[in-house]
Amino acid sequence: MKPSDTTLRKDEIVKIINQHKRFYITTHVRADGDALGSEIALFYVLRQLNKSVYIVNESVVPNIYKWIAPTSGMYIYPDIPPEKPEVVFCLDCPTLARIGKIADSLPKDAAIINIDHHISNELFGDIYWVLENMSSTGEMILSLIKEMDIAITPDIATAIYIAIVTDTGRFTHSNTTPAVFRAAAFLLEHGARHAEISKNVYNTNSFRLLQLYAQALNTIELHLDNKVATVFLTKEMLEEAKVDPIDTHEFADIPVSIDGVSVGILFRDVTSSHFVKVSMRSRNGFNVNKIAMKFGGGGHKYASGCEIEGSIKDAQRLILGEIKKALQEGSY
Repeated sequence: MKPSDTTLRKDEIVKIINQHKRFYITTHVRADGDALGSEIALFYVLRQLNKSVYIVNESVVPNIYKWIAPTSGMYIYPDIPPEKPEVVFCLDCPTLARIGKIADSLPKDAAIINIDHHISNELFGDIYWVLENMSSTGEMILSLIKEMDIAITPDIATAIYIAIVTDTGRFTHSNTTPAVFRAAAFLLEHGARHAEISKNVYNTNSFRLLQLYAQALNTIELHLDNKVATVFLTKEMLEEAKVDPIDTHEFADIPVSIDGVSVGILFRDVTSSHFVKVSMRSRNGFNVNKIAMKFGGGGHKYASGCEIEGSIKDAQRLILGEIKKALQEGSY
């Protein structure tokens, strides 16, 4: 997207906000820090403008983010707000299908605004604003807010800071740019609660979660001349540990942290179906988004995922087969 297109689309979004009264904000299933932080920041912005606004998600809020969730105005499926929206914001969501069952409750005449930074975004919606070079959707929301006459409160700053810090891996991923650090400094100057974020997001793990982490470490295997590492979580492991699968998002970072590994993969049973969730992380130039897209998934070049029907063993065979082909052909 050209810079002029970016400005034009931001102006369009601001115009729609000013023209309408009733809004929904939603995001992808199993929302992460960027998705939730972006939603919550935009929620407080629209509330400040005296709009009727609700956050409506399919998945529950992970424990590490519950402390920033608004005390009212947030609905988790099958609960739905009492009034229908004129406008629906889909944030951090590469496809409309990724919002899950929420899609069925949206009015046919509601305008869809798609704000995202995934390379795999399908450019859906009445207005789409997609910037692949942004660290996070949260960074885009901050850019949007700066176009509006809005006071950036500590709640807004904290939510956006969470979005940025989690999607950059605490400023360690390749999407950490000078602009990201400037944004982080700006948010801290506006009251982002850094100490609370550090404590709640990164330093408050349950004993059961750490026990599950130890079990996951025991499943590590190396493949393809030690270029690929895998870990897995079975339904039995999750049930025994009594850990909500949504709280295992960080487990995907385990295998790629091994020295010499280019691709790390977490295979996790989806407890409510016969599918396996595949979460891939990479470095050394390997584009895991290409692999994920072969199975109907997507994401970023260095962090992407998909779901495959069958067992963990089936999913591992399929994914490793595609990675092996990409390595042999040099097409990664």
